[in-house]
Amino acid sequence: MGSVMSNKETPLNFSKRLEAVWLRNVSNYRITKRTIVSNIGECCAKILAEPVKQLHPRTSTILQDVTIDDADSLVVIHVPKKINLGGIILDDGWAHLSVTDPTFSTDYPLYKSAQYDVGKVKFDPFYATGATDASEVKNLANYQVKVNLWFSPENSNCAIHNHDTNHEMLEVHTQIFGVGRMQKFHKQEYESIYEDVILGQGMTHVCFAGAKEDGSFYYPWHQYFADTDCIWMAIEYHRYRY
Repeated sequence: MGSVMSNKETPLNFSKRLEAVWLRNVSNYRITKRTIVSNIGECCAKILAEPVKQLHPRTSTILQDVTIDDADSLVVIHVPKKINLGGIILDDGWAHLSVTDPTFSTDYPLYKSAQYDVGKVKFDPFYATGATDASEVKNLANYQVKVNLWFSPENSNCAIHNHDTNHEMLEVHTQIFGVGRMQKFHKQEYESIYEDVILGQGMTHVCFAGAKEDGSFYYPWHQYFADTDCIWMAIEYHRYRY
């Protein structure tokens, strides 16, 4: 039986304006230029610089001139140029959200790229949502990982929403360009905001979801807000059963 190939790279064709790769079975992988690294897997990624640090699942950072080892699944994105980056919405696969979701209002300038399946993982939904600690991990479930990019221009609300029924998807966001926010609200009104999480380039927010007794997810009223022109990556974990 052959060994698993290390550092398997699959291009993610979000846009011709970005260099994006899904990277698997990472071993001694060198990052040379300024790169956003998002850990979408189920294992920590080891960053080989003194002192050695680990990039935990569902977190991200910006790296340059360093080696990564012992990771199972990462998305790595390099932004070569900032000039005219907003033209990304004209690239293949991009559309206003109302094109794929006719219920979404065209009042919000929110644009979405093509989406890609990027492997499967197992994790405990209660641990992932912060309801339990690592010593209590025991309810492992299977998830298909999907990623896509979003774009909104400066000073854009992206619509306050939640999910009224059991929701099989856990979602976090990695900031690719600009400064944005993930916001929580008591109700579907902007004046009811109670948490404001600022996202700079390379950051991923702590997941907003909670877990119900059956392991499904629920969300508070929340939205993304773009302080500047913003590009961010949605990382979705869709539960499935064999």
